[in-house]
Amino acid sequence: MGFQTAAEQVGLLFVFMLLGLWAAKRHWISDDAVGGMTNILLNFVVPCTIVMAFQRPYTAGELRELGIVAVFDFLSFPIVIAVSYLVFRQLKDRDKQRALRFGATYSNSMFMGFPLVQALLGPNGLFFTIIFSLAFNVFVWSQGYSMFPSETTKVLKRVFSSAAIWAIIVGLALFLMRVQLPGILGEGLSYLGDMTAPLSMIIVGAGLAKVQWLVLLRDRWLWLGVAVRNLLVPLIAILLLWVLPVSATARMATLIPMACPVAAFLVLFSVKSDVDTTFPSSLVALSTVASIVSVPAILALASAIW
Repeated sequence: MGFQTAAEQVGLLFVFMLLGLWAAKRHWISDDAVGGMTNILLNFVVPCTIVMAFQRPYTAGELRELGIVAVFDFLSFPIVIAVSYLVFRQLKDRDKQRALRFGATYSNSMFMGFPLVQALLGPNGLFFTIIFSLAFNVFVWSQGYSMFPSETTKVLKRVFSSAAIWAIIVGLALFLMRVQLPGILGEGLSYLGDMTAPLSMIIVGAGLAKVQWLVLLRDRWLWLGVAVRNLLVPLIAILLLWVLPVSATARMATLIPMACPVAAFLVLFSVKSDVDTTFPSSLVALSTVASIVSVPAILALASAIW
């Protein structure tokens, strides 16, 4: 996959992001509207995308690859968590340290990774990315959420409160039983799933409307956080995936979500925990903008190495 191909698809996603930014600047989208659209995306659109990605015939070889990728995904998060703790262990500001560690570990795989995989690899790639989403949801709602103060909800309750988890369970069950959804139902789910790219990036763009860019650019910790999330973690992933005995599609479908910028969950969890969102929002914003260049570069490098 060349730099130009990846850059074109990332550029298209950023056009949608700019539409969201412009709409928010003109006050067409309020904070409540962004929250509502986020709920629609997470509870309706993404689950439909997941279920429909499993609507495909399978072979023994695909199941084997799926299992290998699943093991890799669940092992990769502890590795990245350890790296994030080592890199930011000397930072004295606990709020910044938490944001940087969370940002290094958790990428915007659902808002940006899903649409990017759909555009670059199609259904075959999304099939493997969904397994990454399973590992992501398990870790972000357990280890990730536990990093924030005032957290009392039980881990299993948090994990299974995610609509994406239930969509994976349902989709995987239908896949293994070789059950095809009736035409009209499958068509309806496909229509909703097609909203993933524009809706997710409009939400991301609207979230950038309040960022104070001049203040943002002066903080060296923000730049280090972006370097770790956008470059260091994807480079580690490239090396680890290089030796994984799976197809190029499976490798790339796993790398793309790992190469995405800082997860929007960082801001969401900060709000839910009454933590100041200035630094988390800035980290998400700078990482997102930097990904215009970093994501195509990482994917081009992976293609050249693999």
